[in-house]
Amino acid sequence: MALEKKIEKYNSFSYIATNPTAGVVRGELRAIGQDNALLQIERMGLEPISVTEKKESILDMQISIFEKIPPADIYNFTRQLSVMLKAGVPLVDALDSVHSENTNPMLKRTIDSVIDDVSNGMSLSKAMNKHPKAFNNMFVNIVKAGESAGVLDKVLFQLADFIASDLKLRMGITQAIRYPSIVVGITILVGVFAVTYILPRFSTLFSSSKIALPLPTRILLGINQFVNEYWMGVVFFVVLLAIVFWRILQTKIGLYQWHKLVLGLPIFGIIAQKLAISRFCHVLETLDRTGVPILEALEIAGKTAGNTFIEDRLSKVHSDVQMGKKIAISISSHTLDVFPAHVLKMIQVGEEAGAMDDMLAEIGSMTDAEVQDRVLKLTATLEPVITVVMGVFILGLALAIFMPIWDMYEALAKG
Repeated sequence: MALEKKIEKYNSFSYIATNPTAGVVRGELRAIGQDNALLQIERMGLEPISVTEKKESILDMQISIFEKIPPADIYNFTRQLSVMLKAGVPLVDALDSVHSENTNPMLKRTIDSVIDDVSNGMSLSKAMNKHPKAFNNMFVNIVKAGESAGVLDKVLFQLADFIASDLKLRMGITQAIRYPSIVVGITILVGVFAVTYILPRFSTLFSSSKIALPLPTRILLGINQFVNEYWMGVVFFVVLLAIVFWRILQTKIGLYQWHKLVLGLPIFGIIAQKLAISRFCHVLETLDRTGVPILEALEIAGKTAGNTFIEDRLSKVHSDVQMGKKIAISISSHTLDVFPAHVLKMIQVGEEAGAMDDMLAEIGSMTDAEVQDRVLKLTATLEPVITVVMGVFILGLALAIFMPIWDMYEALAKG
């Protein structure tokens, strides 16, 4: 008769215990079963009085639809876990220790689930793959490579460095576009407020007068009338368009064509292209430096570029290298329209000199700097343009409202 494997799961327990110095102590802990909880309490030098398993109620359940884990928390988790594993701490104990240090509720629940799965024999990469909101495909694939190569601690350490670098780059981009975004948002809000609230207050006054309304006023009144009569249709159309677009992006072909279109956009296309190159080089350098086989490293790095069009090209590079071709020649054959000539030359030099990881790190840093420089130049150009456009827009609103009032005043003065 086959023996069934008992599935053990961590549960939360609340306890009351006594301490020779502190007296009565209350607290909570996580353990596999009540016996294990009692053992943990005794190890803390406490005399247990009662141990009760905490049952999850409806009030305790948390809605995670709008929850997200900040990248900084993922970085801290990765760094701390790599340090624990390097020190020789068993994986489950290391996860439990890192878990106790985290404050993000969603990450805590995720690590709880990962601990349960790993305790029952599942690999860390498979356990993490069940939580795509916390660990993306790149993260899971790199962890999987580290497990198969027996260098999980080293891979996690390098992965933490990559996350820190990627986070720094994205924060720089976010800060650069913050001002233009705020200005555009304020302009839109002012326009909506003027058309839907201010102008209707004057429309009755304008309609009762016999003066001819100027063109700006007639345009705004027409927009206001259109919004009042067809706002439900406009909302429905916008929502329908968003749903159709989202559904297209869920398909492999739709996402491929969209990413290809993005690369062809002026200004923004080159930024997206360089971001993909940077991520590919950083991930490949991380895996190569930690001793992951080059074929496996190429396969994983090719899937983490963040652009399916480029990822498709890089998958062909992996196939060529698997057939015995050199990496630089394969990349040149399939990504000549994606990778700049100087990047291809640097990869070739690094491969021939046996210093591929150092050269990839240099390419990644250089590309990151180029992205930040382009974003800064773009925002420096956009800021005065947006300011002028906003000024003209506000001036147009003011004229549309006050020009009829001036005409009415002049008519009354003459009459």
